Amino acid sequence: MKKVVGVFGSPRPDGNSDILLNHAIKGAETRGDVAVEKIVIRDLHIAPCNSCGGCFEKGACVIDDDMQILYSRFVDADVIIVASPIYFMGVSAQLKAVIDRCQAFWARKYILHLPIREDAGVARGFFIATAARSNGEELFTGAVKTITAFFHVLDTKYVGDLLCAGLEEKGFVYKKQEILQQAFDAGKQLLH
Repeated sequence: MKKVVGVFGSPRPDGNSDILLNHAIKGAETRGDVAVEKIVIRDLHIAPCNSCGGCFEKGACVIDDDMQILYSRFVDADVIIVASPIYFMGVSAQLKAVIDRCQAFWARKYILHLPIREDAGVARGFFIATAARSNGEELFTGAVKTITAFFHVLDTKYVGDLLCAGLEEKGFVYKKQEILQQAFDAGKQLLH
């Protein structure tokens, strides 16, 4: 059974990034032997990293909140699909807080020289980003760099992305059937 984790990074329910992530998950589920876990960050209580250095001692974050649930989900996943709207050229604040709290993995990997994944395997990672603006070739650059670093610390190979500009209104992506199909196809291909 392959484990797929879908990370919903938008603070807005049922927005364009949520819709696309749900389509990618449906694509992944076509395989049949897939267990999907949806992590909806807006429904969780996650504090920002306070740079206390506590994770440098044991490779685990000392802050006790919902993030403690997510750590095992990330390392047990065969596929991680992250979706976020673009805010000021980056991912949402909610998603960024989760990523920053993965400093514990960084400490585990680079300070304590401990493995991230027990089986020493590499997962596959895919990024979905939506933006209201339709111009600017560097619109997604900051977010892609952040997700690349996030995947790297989790021993997850960044295998692709779906970067969608010009999606202003909530649900506007439903008018873009080709993008919905691309999300579905991407999810399907992540496990084949």
